[in-house]
Amino acid sequence: MRFSMKSLHSPTYLFILDDDCILEIAFLLDSSESAKDYNHEQQKRFVLQTVDRMKSLQLSSGRTLRWRMALLQYSSTVFIEQTFHDWKGPEAFKSHIAPITHIGHGTYTTYAITNLTQLYMSEGTVGSVKVAVLFTDGVDHPRNPDIFAAAADAKHQGIVFFTMGMTRVAEEVSNAAKLRLLASVPASRFVFNLQEKGTVEKVLKEMCPQVDTCNCEKGERGLPGPAVSSCHSNN
Repeated sequence: MRFSMKSLHSPTYLFILDDDCILEIAFLLDSSESAKDYNHEQQKRFVLQTVDRMKSLQLSSGRTLRWRMALLQYSSTVFIEQTFHDWKGPEAFKSHIAPITHIGHGTYTTYAITNLTQLYMSEGTVGSVKVAVLFTDGVDHPRNPDIFAAAADAKHQGIVFFTMGMTRVAEEVSNAAKLRLLASVPASRFVFNLQEKGTVEKVLKEMCPQVDTCNCEKGERGLPGPAVSSCHSNN
């Protein structure tokens, strides 16, 4: 058994206990009133397409990429639709997620983030690459608790954040600024919009370099370089 060590956008060090890379992805779907009908279905479609693309990816280094997913829906409450412990493979995940329905009510994104952090702390694998894809237009209920404190705590736990706007509302000045602050840095690599073309491919292109955590011997992370994919498709 060999130990590797590397930091991932935080001072925290991650320990890899074997020769495999473990990637854990959690999706946070906006299921509030503003995301009803088409937007909710579009979020689910993004998730299902990501699952299909993940099935054909492998590490360029030749090492094994092991991965699993979880999914939460949020509005005024949070529903954990699939935990990491529930994972039984991509097809079972898709069959469970496809029929989930819209919740409605107000938007409390902070609760989704705090539930996500708790999920990773209780079920996350030691040394895994932890990724969250947060769907939001940046508009929350006025009584939503401090979202930036919740996001900072999650990032301190080693979670990498992608923020995914659902509509062009997310591109309004104040909302766009919020999505950039919630995302990992640099924001130019971690903020997207569902209305863009090829969002699944764009996210995977940025997600793959995070797997470099698995390919480092003991030592500290240097300055970030250009985004270079560490995994490729078999298709």
